Amino acid sequence: MSVILSKELLRKSIHLTGMLFPAIYYFTDRFTLLFWLSLIVIVILQFEWMRLRGYISYPAVLLRPSEEHRVAGYVYSTTAAFIVIALFPKTIAIAAITMAVLGDFSSGIAGAVWGKKADVRQMSLPIKPKPILLVMLVVSFSTGYLAANAPGLAPLPVYSLALGALGATLADGVPWQIRGHVFDDNLTIPLVSAMLMLVSSGI
Repeated sequence: MSVILSKELLRKSIHLTGMLFPAIYYFTDRFTLLFWLSLIVIVILQFEWMRLRGYISYPAVLLRPSEEHRVAGYVYSTTAAFIVIALFPKTIAIAAITMAVLGDFSSGIAGAVWGKKADVRQMSLPIKPKPILLVMLVVSFSTGYLAANAPGLAPLPVYSLALGALGATLADGVPWQIRGHVFDDNLTIPLVSAMLMLVSSGI
């Protein structure tokens, strides 16, 4: 196993803890989860502020080199989960966060196996290779479909889930930027996915 793949497996495995948000949301209500999630966001923002100013440090294996002097991906993914849960219906929020966590995990591992970094900002051509995009699309759709069809959740049309998976893939594979500022895909994946599912489903 290559060093790059080993590091990506470890880092992405930690990101899988993000699946706790849709899992907990399934068994509770929006207000309760947002209350606790807001406290988590405040705490991680405080720790991130301390890290970026050198007061504390994390093990190097947990961060990409590009995150050494900028906000790390876990901060964006946790903040995105809070926003999606606050703004979108329960089924859409659960499906979008599931697509973001498991799709991005699979895309990162596929990128490591492919032999190139999964971070599109490190590439001269600002789009991921097609096989990695295909992995992201398939995993996002299949996991989002299973999540959205869990017992007790309001069902979503299959085409809405497909559009959500496509949005997640585009947000993961192509860097979204405004005036040269590139948005972190941990933030854009669940937001773009949830927005497309909401618009297409007519909820």
